[in-house]
Amino acid sequence: MKMAHLLLEIYCEYEEGRCIYGKDKMGVYCFENKCNLLSYTYCPNELAYSGNEGVVLERDSFIGFGGEMDADSNLDNYDKEHRKCLNEWEKVCKEKISDAYESYMNCKK
Repeated sequence: MKMAHLLLEIYCEYEEGRCIYGKDKMGVYCFENKCNLLSYTYCPNELAYSGNEGVVLERDSFIGFGGEMDADSNLDNYDKEHRKCLNEWEKVCKEKISDAYESYMNCKK
């Protein structure tokens, strides 16, 4: 069996009194119930920490590649520089995940 984690940014068009599931926050149940108030988009190249329910709630718990992190869009070789920046971002993210695991395991001992 294969397994993957899917990171999506979800939006709720909830208006007071319209949520038929009675939840005050979004979660997997929105998908499970095929809620028609739900919309979503992908979030590529994102590093995030999700809490107990797999939801990233705080702004300081995620960061995505883009904006000032990207290569200057005015460069003649933007595509090459963009790929270089993105490759470095991927490397840094994977290192940080590995570092977090090692740090936690050392603390746990």
